[in-house]
Amino acid sequence: MKNLKTTHKLNNFLKRTVTGSLIVLATSVLILTNEWTFFSFILIAAIWLSIEFIRITKNDNNKPAVFLTVFSGIIILSIVFFTTKFEFNPAFYWLIPIPILILFIKELFSNNKTPMRNIAISVFSLVYIILPLALSILLVTGNYLYFQDSTNSFTPTTLMGILVLIWVYDSMAYCVGVPLGRHRLFERVSPKKSWEGTIGGAILTLVAGYYINLLFPIMSQADWLVVTGLVVVFGTFGDLIESQFKRSIAIKDSGDSLPGHGGLLDRFDSFIFTVPWVWIYLIVRSSL
Repeated sequence: MKNLKTTHKLNNFLKRTVTGSLIVLATSVLILTNEWTFFSFILIAAIWLSIEFIRITKNDNNKPAVFLTVFSGIIILSIVFFTTKFEFNPAFYWLIPIPILILFIKELFSNNKTPMRNIAISVFSLVYIILPLALSILLVTGNYLYFQDSTNSFTPTTLMGILVLIWVYDSMAYCVGVPLGRHRLFERVSPKKSWEGTIGGAILTLVAGYYINLLFPIMSQADWLVVTGLVVVFGTFGDLIESQFKRSIAIKDSGDSLPGHGGLLDRFDSFIFTVPWVWIYLIVRSSL
C-alpha cells in the first residue's frame, strides 16, 4: 500500500512537471513572439477561463448564457487591443458596455427561473477574468507607463516577468509545502496549503525577484521587488479565493483539461487576481 501511494505521488509529480512545462513553453512563445500571437494568447485564455468558470457555477437553477458571456469578453478585449495598437480614438471604449447590456436583454427573453443570478454570474466573470486580461493588454501594448519606450508599443517582458514570478512562487510553495507543510494556512478553504509552503515559497520568490531585472531589465530592481511582493500577497489571495469558489460548490478542480493540474483556471487564478494590483502600482509609479 505504501509503495502504491509513493508511485501515485511520483506519477502525479511527473504529470504536473510535464504539463506545467508545456504551459510555460506555450504561454512564453505566444506572449513574446509578436502582438498578434500575444492577442491570440489573450483570446485563448479568455475563452478557456470563461467557459471553465461558468461551467463550475452552473447547476439546475443557474443557467448563465455561456456563448454570449464568452462573446462579450472577446468583444471587450478586441476593443481594448485594437484601440491601443492602432491608437484609435479612446471614445471606442464607450462601446464596451454594449455587450454587457445585451446580457441583460437576453435574460428578459430566456424565461429562466433565476435571471438575476444568471446575469450576476456572467457580469462577474467579465470582472473576474476579462478585466485582468484587458489590463494585461494595456501593460503590453500601451506606451504611457514610465518604463516603456514611446517608440515601441509592444512591450511583453513586463507581463512575462509577472508570470515568471507567479510560476516560481507556485512551484517553490509546492516544493517546500509538500515535504515540510505541517500548519494549514486556510484549512477551511484549501486544506493542503500550508504556512511552511507559503513562507518558503515567498522567500524564494523574493530572491528570484531580486535578480529578475537581469532577465527583464525593463524595470529597476526596486520596482521588480515591489511587483514580487504584490505577486506573493495577491497571488496567494487569488489562489485561496478560487479554492473558496470551488469548495462552495463541492468540486476539487475547475476542470480536467490539464493532467496533474486540473483546469486552466486552477493555474491562472493567481495571475488574474494579481495583474490589477500590479497595474495600479505601475500607474501610480508612472505619475510620480
